Amino acid sequence: MNARAVRQFTVFAVVGLANTAVYYAVYVTADRRLPYLAAHVLGYAVSLVCSFLLNSAVTLRVRPTWHAFARYPLSGATNVVASGILLHLAVSQLGVDEHWAALGAGVLVTPLSFLLARWALTSGARGTGPAAATRLPAAAGERTRDLERRLLRHR
Repeated sequence: MNARAVRQFTVFAVVGLANTAVYYAVYVTADRRLPYLAAHVLGYAVSLVCSFLLNSAVTLRVRPTWHAFARYPLSGATNVVASGILLHLAVSQLGVDEHWAALGAGVLVTPLSFLLARWALTSGARGTGPAAATRLPAAAGERTRDLERRLLRHR
């Protein structure tokens, strides 16, 4: 694994922790006024949008697209299902405490979730490399050079 992928994975994990906090904050706030299930759905929806935007801009540095947004929940759904299976097996077959099993399952499933999220955010981009057309410029100088290249092409 190269340094760029390690950085992306680390940022992805930090974004995941931040989005867990966002989910709980929205849930606790909404649970005071809304039914239990509605509060969960609202918390999940808000954290999903935040996760998508943060992972697009900060983790992978790509422009968010509607196609990527449609694919992105697959990462979260896979995380929930896979960690649920691991949690069940650890508790029922190995006798591990539920809390430790949940923590271990989450840690074990995060790399798969990262790969699916990266695929969702970068697949389908036009250009030669992954997400070549949607990559965000790193600095203002790069934006200027990109604009100059486009102007020269259209002469």
